[in-house]
Amino acid sequence: MALGGRYLQHDGGTAADTVQNVRSRSWLGHKFTGVLSYIRKHPQEFVLQVLTYALLCLWIYVGSKKVFTYTEFRTSMIKQPFANGYGIMLSYILPAVQLATGTLFIFEGTKRLGFWFTIILMFVFSSYVILGLRDTWGSIPCDCVLEFPISWKAHLWVNGLIAIACIAGLLLDRKIRISHQRKLMTKLGS
Repeated sequence: MALGGRYLQHDGGTAADTVQNVRSRSWLGHKFTGVLSYIRKHPQEFVLQVLTYALLCLWIYVGSKKVFTYTEFRTSMIKQPFANGYGIMLSYILPAVQLATGTLFIFEGTKRLGFWFTIILMFVFSSYVILGLRDTWGSIPCDCVLEFPISWKAHLWVNGLIAIACIAGLLLDRKIRISHQRKLMTKLGS
């Protein structure tokens, strides 16, 4: 049936709409196949990219959360078992450091520095959690500073897993860079 120069199908859609849907599905399928092919050819680079994006998202989320709920965050920092002046200072420094660390993962040239900063931060945060778990201050500081609703012991495990992921990222990055340098040297040598 013709309607304004277009033919209607039995479901009410036009033939041009159906062709467009087929094209978009084949485009998406083509892109998906390309991604799978890349993963098969470069599994280490894919894993490194996943680690990089995961850490980027983690630090941007954690830092942004502190910025957007700054009043609550500052209050929780003042309640910590150190002098109020340190709590106020940390309430400014901590979100800035976390956002800056996340930003390091955006650029290829600073990605390794981002991995190192993350390892250092995980060491510092884990040290604080261990002190809290060992009853250094007479009780565990309030749970309000934890970013995720998990126990202090679980938080310590998460910090350890993040540090291990960073070490794996550094090792993968080094291996990939050496491989690329060798390929470049063989091309230049031949």
